[in-house]
Parts: sequence; C-alpha cells; structure tokens
Amino acid sequence: MNDYAAVFHYLEREYVHEIEEYNQYQVDKYSKFIYQRILEFYWTLTRFVGLGRARLPAWREPALRQSEKLRVVIDGEIAAPLQSGRLLFDMTPTHRLRERAGIQRVVREIAQIGVESGAALPVFMRDGRLFSHFLHPSLPDEVTPRPGDRLFLPDAAWLLKDEYEPLIEDVRRAGGTVISGLYDLIPLRFPGAVTSGHVEIFKAWFQSIVLKSDSIVCISRTVAEDFANYVREQGAPLASGRRIGYWRLGADFHSPKATPSGAALRIAKGATPFFLSVGTLEPRKGYSVALTAFETLWREGLDVRYVIVGRIGWNTLALQRRLREHPEFGKRLFWLDDASDADLHYLYPLACALVFPSFVEGFGLPLVEAAHFGARVIASDIPVFREVGGDAVAYFDTLDSASLAKRVREALAAPKLQRALPVLSWRQSAEALFALLDGAPSPHAGWLD
Repeated sequence: MNDYAAVFHYLEREYVHEIEEYNQYQVDKYSKFIYQRILEFYWTLTRFVGLGRARLPAWREPALRQSEKLRVVIDGEIAAPLQSGRLLFDMTPTHRLRERAGIQRVVREIAQIGVESGAALPVFMRDGRLFSHFLHPSLPDEVTPRPGDRLFLPDAAWLLKDEYEPLIEDVRRAGGTVISGLYDLIPLRFPGAVTSGHVEIFKAWFQSIVLKSDSIVCISRTVAEDFANYVREQGAPLASGRRIGYWRLGADFHSPKATPSGAALRIAKGATPFFLSVGTLEPRKGYSVALTAFETLWREGLDVRYVIVGRIGWNTLALQRRLREHPEFGKRLFWLDDASDADLHYLYPLACALVFPSFVEGFGLPLVEAAHFGARVIASDIPVFREVGGDAVAYFDTLDSASLAKRVREALAAPKLQRALPVLSWRQSAEALFALLDGAPSPHAGWLD
C-alpha cells in the first residue's frame, strides 16, 4: 500500500468513528445540521490561526483607536530601515489577533529580528493602506509602496484574500513585487484531514494570491518540492521565471515568567517515564495511532505514561471521548488541552521522548523544540521529518502503531540518542530568510533549480 493509500485509509477510519460518535445522539436532523455547520465554521477559523480560541471579530479590521493600541513600541536603538528595495513584511493577521501560537509565533519572531536589524519593515494593513507595526522614531508611520519594494506575505491571511487583492495591485503599480509564504499544501493534498469550509478558503487564496506571486518561499525544502510537483500535476498557471524557495525555521524557547501548571507538575513528579506529543487534536496528527501503540505497551505490562499537549481541533469528537473515557486517563494517559509555554518548557526536558505521529507536516516545530531541550524524538517516517531531523530522530513506519510501540520500547531500554539534531535560533532562521530574499547564499535556505 503506498503512502497516499495508507493515509486515505486512515482518514476513512477516523471519519467513520466521527460519524458513529455524531449519530449516537438522538436529536432531530435539523438540529444536527445546524450543529455541524457551527462546528465546521469554528474549525475553519481555528485551523487558520492555529489556536482554539479564535473569534470572528478578531479577523475584522479594528477601529482606528484599537488598531493604534495594537502597534508595538520599540525602545533603544535599531538599524535604520532601507530606503530602496525594502522588504515589507506583512503581519496583518498577527497584528489583529495578538496571539502567539503556531504561525503567529513564526511571524512575531522573524518580524522582531527584521525590524531590529533593518532587514525588514514589518507592516499591517488598515483601510487598504500599509502602516508600520512597530513604533520607533526611525520608522515611518504610513508605508507607501515604492519601486523595488518587495511585499512578503508570511502570515495566516487566507481569510483576508479580498483585502489583499487591491493591496497587491497597488504594490505592483508602484513597481514592487509580491512574495508569498507557504506553510504546507495540506488542504489541497489531504482535504479529508481538514474541514470542507477551509479547503475552499485555502483554494481561493492559493489560486488568487500564491499562484500569482512573483516568488514563493516555503518553510521547508519538502514543501517547496511538493508545491513544484503540485503545480506540474495540476497544470496550474504559474508563470515561468517565478522562483520557489525555502528556509529553515528556528526554535528559541524563551524562558517564561509564569510557573508550570499543577497538571504539568504532577505529570513530571512521578517516577514512571512519560512520552510527550505536542500539537492540536486533529486527524493528521495521528494521535489515534499513538494511543493504540501505548495501549499495546500497557497490555504487555510496561509502566509508561503518554502525555498529549494540544488544544481541541476539528473532526476529533470520537478521539476526545476515547481519551477522556479511557481507563488509564489521569493515571498513565494525560491530555493537557490548555497548556502554556511554561508547561512545555517544563515538560520537554523531562520527557523520555517526544512522539510525533503526524502523517503530514510543513515543518514540525515540536521536533526542533524538543531537540532544543535535549529530548529524544520518535517521529513518523515522512520526508519533512527526514529533512529536519536527519539521523538524530528514531523513525517509525507512518500510521503503524506496532512500529511506534517498537520504538518506544527501544527508547525505554536505551539511553538517549547521542546524535544532536541541529537547531537554529530564530535569529539564524531570520538571517537565512533575509539572505534568501536578498539573493545571498545561506546554508539554511535556497531556491529550487
């Protein structure tokens, strides 16, 4: 069975479990329909901002007074921004949402380094115009596109397509170019892993913005190659001469001021070794496979704990019930659905290993975050994990619980791996990105031939 067949077979089983979970409730068909539409709407929002607390008003353009409050004041000296050939680093969704999960974390880290070094001018959109996200005497207030400017779109802006289209036209009329950031092609490659609503939203963004950009920069070479293959397969209208690039993400984990939660402290306190998974509960994360692997180990008499850190996502009602009603829940099975950075900062170095059972990822930040803290990593054998993890990761056959159980046994029997997984700081990651966009060589970024 090839990889795609295995994935679709897995998703089919997960979908059947969801239907069974959904149909067990005796409500009329109209109530079911309304409930399902509400859930799909919620999942669509949370998929694209990468967090479980999205609210529709946050996506709307804030009032002038509120927008000003969302700008960030910089104290001290910063490098003067370029006067020509500027990199306009758009962070409109992150500016409006004020969150620090998923894509927003990447955007904030790169933007901060860009403005301090003068390599980029982080901007946000208001009334169709651009303004500096950061406030400093050396930075402009309103940013008017100039000849040679490069508008870079690295944020989760799928829901704002209609706002970006006229802005892109303004940049091009002024003699500038547009660069799209691409995190993955999951809604196009595996629509069964996401909700139908955001498949259509992503397709619209992809066709109207990404395919019409002058360059596309991806968060891994794997995604860049997948994009190039997809364009060829679909006969998509990507003009010749448009470049496809990639760069490697960073993994600094600043020491949080907050203390770990009581739940995290209790998990780490026990003498029984624990394995950690990090990421939103959603079908592509493979949590059902991981749980089956640990159930096998528990039946064999192994005293080991499994800890999931991740907010509620979509299409996982059956999985949520399976976790909460499991006889080991609260004993050797734990799910922290509202964990903080302080919790992760505390749990990563104490875990026996990170278990990363996803069948598809654009990069896989938990992998390098775990490595940053010196934790062992057990991950699905997928191309992007091979790219990022190399020989420093213990791989198991994707979606194969028996193969994963074998790797867990090996981790319990052997000391931690001595091979170090190379981890970039966010500064190194940002420098690689800026070098790529400026045409300079970098060992952590490049263009496809």
